[in-house]
Amino acid sequence: MHSNRRRTHRIEVALDDKEYDKFKQNVQLCNMTQQKYLYNLITHHEPKPLPAQDFFAMIGQLRRIGNNLNQLVMIAHKTGSIDIVRYKRDIAELNKNILEIRKKVLLPEENCDGND
Repeated sequence: MHSNRRRTHRIEVALDDKEYDKFKQNVQLCNMTQQKYLYNLITHHEPKPLPAQDFFAMIGQLRRIGNNLNQLVMIAHKTGSIDIVRYKRDIAELNKNILEIRKKVLLPEENCDGND
């Protein structure tokens, strides 16, 4: 083991075939290493499986919509025919929704049962 590692304690866990297969399946679905998967569980965060590919397409589409809105507003602002306060509020809401979608789908959920 490297002396500059922060985590110096190693553990061994015995699993039967069914448990081990389920563990490997969960690790693979989440696209994590076994260590990262276990670390998330220990810190009360339940790892989530990677979302379907259409999720990434949806996020890309939302971003393109946001970019298009930006371009349209730049032109409209120059002509004086837009409510800039409303536009900024709408863009902030779009960005908030994008972040919320990513958070719900990609980030592990905290699973605190009170037992540390």
